Amino acid sequence: MDSVSITLVQLEVEYKNKQKNIALVSKILEAETSVGDITLLPELFSTGYIFNDAAEIHELCEDFTNSPTIDSLTVLAAKHETLIVAGIAELDNGQYYNSVAVIDGSGLRHKYRKVSQTKFDKQYFSRGSEALTFEHKGLTFGVAICFDVWFPEIMRAYQSVDVVLHPANFGGHHSFAIAQARALEEGCHMVTCNRVGQDVVDAFTATYCGGSRVYSPKGDLILELNEQQSVETVAIQDLSIAPQYNGVDVLDEIQQIASVLNR
Repeated sequence: MDSVSITLVQLEVEYKNKQKNIALVSKILEAETSVGDITLLPELFSTGYIFNDAAEIHELCEDFTNSPTIDSLTVLAAKHETLIVAGIAELDNGQYYNSVAVIDGSGLRHKYRKVSQTKFDKQYFSRGSEALTFEHKGLTFGVAICFDVWFPEIMRAYQSVDVVLHPANFGGHHSFAIAQARALEEGCHMVTCNRVGQDVVDAFTATYCGGSRVYSPKGDLILELNEQQSVETVAIQDLSIAPQYNGVDVLDEIQQIASVLNR
């Protein structure tokens, strides 16, 4: 049975301060006796998420072909022999995206752009249009960003993966109930890395609740962090057939159900 270790870095993000956030991640990883095969950071870990206007975040977005943040994370990935999965604001051909970069010691391997949009995403970013799956250490991974997990239309693309890596900026705990439901529904591990701290804008203050969690395909809680900045490494084992779907061709069953209900 294949297994992979994942280090969750539940970061207290310093608002709009890329250099300090990158330095903080470096310090956190340096203090660990061992770092997992994968290191998971929160959504938009280097910038924060809510702004007074779109121009503030657009100034912080980076072209992934020439990204100081990705360059810095590449150095960390090589040093700690880990694959870093991190939420980074992206600029591409005049469009702005709430994205996740998958980075190893040689640089950017993959990227994913958030498909769902909160009212804030709609103000700042263009919508992503593709799911991301990739192989690592003998397992298949998918990537979803925060609000994505609320939509089975998005998550169904990950029916066949072993682990969904889920960077988030959750302010409340209801989203963890949704993440648990998705673990059961898709028959995979759900690994949510939330943030802590605040984004302070003119209209209000957004506070993030931490509580990063890992759920098994059975919906069992494997790991739960507190509401402070923290780091934890968890071992994930391959369950190639989720127990609730043993003996069932899930996609075929979905099609059969749809054909009956749509008559």
